[in-house]
Amino acid sequence: MSSVPGSRRWLVLSYFSRIDGMACAQHIDDRIPLLRKAGIEPVLLTGPCGDRWEGIRHSVARSVAPSGIRFELRHLFRKRGRRGPLVKALEFLILLPVLPFYLLEKILADLDSQWSWFPFASRRGYALCREARPDLIYSTGGPASAHIAAGMIARRTGIPWVAEFQDPLVHGGWRRGQAALKLFSLAERYVCARASHVVFLTEEARRRAAARTSLGDRGRCIYPGAAPLPELPPRRRDDALLRFAHFGSFGGSRNPAVLLEAARRLLEDRPELAGTLRFDFYGHGDANSARRLREFPVPGVVTFHGRVPRREALAGMREADVLVLVQNIDDFSAETIPSKVYEYLVAGRPILGLIHRNAELAGVLAGQGHTVAEAADAGVVRDAVSEIHRRWETGTLGTPAGSPYTVASAVERLIAVAESRDPA
Repeated sequence: MSSVPGSRRWLVLSYFSRIDGMACAQHIDDRIPLLRKAGIEPVLLTGPCGDRWEGIRHSVARSVAPSGIRFELRHLFRKRGRRGPLVKALEFLILLPVLPFYLLEKILADLDSQWSWFPFASRRGYALCREARPDLIYSTGGPASAHIAAGMIARRTGIPWVAEFQDPLVHGGWRRGQAALKLFSLAERYVCARASHVVFLTEEARRRAAARTSLGDRGRCIYPGAAPLPELPPRRRDDALLRFAHFGSFGGSRNPAVLLEAARRLLEDRPELAGTLRFDFYGHGDANSARRLREFPVPGVVTFHGRVPRREALAGMREADVLVLVQNIDDFSAETIPSKVYEYLVAGRPILGLIHRNAELAGVLAGQGHTVAEAADAGVVRDAVSEIHRRWETGTLGTPAGSPYTVASAVERLIAVAESRDPA
């Protein structure tokens, strides 16, 4: 491992890294090259699920609880790419002894499968601090275990620590049970009390955490942004069709029901639009969502592509005229901005955002000239689709300006926060 003379060194803890298609892994993966470019040498500590980084010091720690062991073994089998009957039988036999303990763990507290990563991670991280002598500890997640491990390391070493919550640990619409809520609340209070700075991905998440904890003025909001999309073949434009495209998974209250109902109402009022309107859906859909998409009453208007390789999804994004965002219809949506938003913004296409009670996200989209509608109101969404169609028909749909929300700007702000010794 080469080291740049005079560079700063950070110990970076993230359970997930180098896992294709996983947002919390992509979050840190996009930042590592930019940290190095800024003269920071990352010393990376992750879970065992992703591929190893080359050219930097990268260590791995494993989980100790049954849920973590089960998760990591299953991920190992999937990573090898062999899913035949014999492999599945072998996986079942290997995991069978863990099953009773896994069920007992879930009965006691329904935590995420990575919660028990912190014992070995804190031990390995402390050893890395003695070997590499980092100037700062940076934990990001995703799983709360990265922050707990970082806090334990920081307490033993006295090294400044910046924690970054990619999603709120505690939020409205909680579904995991009271035992899990108490434990995650305890973890949140621990991080907010001990970290030098705590980074949130929305201002609303920062505000709510500050109201629950002793965070004070050490919280910061940094919008994570997105990296530029890779070069793709030129667009095969069909001016006779207005294509709306949604990318991402559906499940629970985040589903296509309201958008499909809006489209149905519009086509009922103006059946001639069936010749020009198209809705393409890329990504996994639960059984109810898939059924709704396949049973849309007007033939040829809705296409459900399912899961596709990332390059194919990016090509579909380029072919679309309008990118569609659908938020969950629950309180959690009020304090989160999906990472897909930033990818949409750098794609340079108009966006139709079905937003649920999130003025911050609505402001981000509207501020860049995009269309926002209430995610739970089919009538409002119908009017938004109709207005977009009118603008497309008259040639005034336009191409949005470049996005100011980039990974590079986020990393620049992160470094500024990390190297500030006084709360701003």
